[in-house]
Amino acid sequence: MRAQQRLQRTLIFPSLLVILTACGSETPPSGTSNTGDASGALPMQGIYGQSPAASGGVPSVIMLSAAGAPPETEATASSLTIDQFGLTFSPRYLLADEGASITFTNSESDLSHNVRLRAFGDTLDVIDADANPGEQLVVQLWAAGGYDVICDMHPGMTAFIFISEATHSVFAQTDGSFALDSVPAGTYTLQLWTAEDGFRAPRSVEVGPGRTSINLAMSG
Repeated sequence: MRAQQRLQRTLIFPSLLVILTACGSETPPSGTSNTGDASGALPMQGIYGQSPAASGGVPSVIMLSAAGAPPETEATASSLTIDQFGLTFSPRYLLADEGASITFTNSESDLSHNVRLRAFGDTLDVIDADANPGEQLVVQLWAAGGYDVICDMHPGMTAFIFISEATHSVFAQTDGSFALDSVPAGTYTLQLWTAEDGFRAPRSVEVGPGRTSINLAMSG
């Protein structure tokens, strides 16, 4: 076994901070959310409805923020992990808050991987680094939107990350249905992101007591 060694490399990009340290699913998620219900069931208090179906395996994202609320200047950054094991990124779909720290790990015993990350639809690599067994690649993302993740060594390995500035966000299911629970009644700004159109124009929605149905399946 190769001797343990500790390396630290820091790269600064407009949208992220990367630190590399060496130390001793095939379908979109069912409503994975950073707030609310991730089961896809109808909410007790919140919104549900239909958005465009997933395109190329990439689900739509529904974002909701209280209308008129100023952007948070010091959002609490979360720490999340994407592991590489069995020729798979796990989880394959990750929804995170702006400024989240995302750690790529490699749990293989003797199989090296690579992490190439780029903004969705872009051909310019944001980061391209090896991830050998026992290494961790920590990425802090600030720019809202989608990010593709691939392993050059194993082309079938892919993942998708979405960074949201909203207080309530959720991945739609494969068919476009979605549900956001624990959303208090009030006026909100809703924004939809799709793989085909990117960010659509924000719109004002009124969330009433109980369940509020919203149809986002139409274009525009």
